[in-house]
Amino acid sequence: MPLLLSLLVGVGLSAAAGFRVFVPLLVVGIAQRTGHAALAADFAWLGSNVALAALGLATLVEIAGYYIPWVDNALDTLATPAAVIAGIVLTGSMVTE
Repeated sequence: MPLLLSLLVGVGLSAAAGFRVFVPLLVVGIAQRTGHAALAADFAWLGSNVALAALGLATLVEIAGYYIPWVDNALDTLATPAAVIAGIVLTGSMVTE
């Protein structure tokens, strides 16, 4: 059952990454840092200071994309491949067994 739950959480986070790429990664990193999520050992870097700072900055740029049209267009160009990679990382990070 824990494996099934981990897969379902990972798939849910992956689906969320399709809408906004960096926000789910930032949330998982913060949850890992505060002890609310146990990630696989290879994905502990999501809670590091560098990763949280980079994901926080990327999230701010994503939010700015809502208000600045050319930023939104640039993000849309980068978001498709990035969403696939983010989804794979999120699913893999939640499978701890």
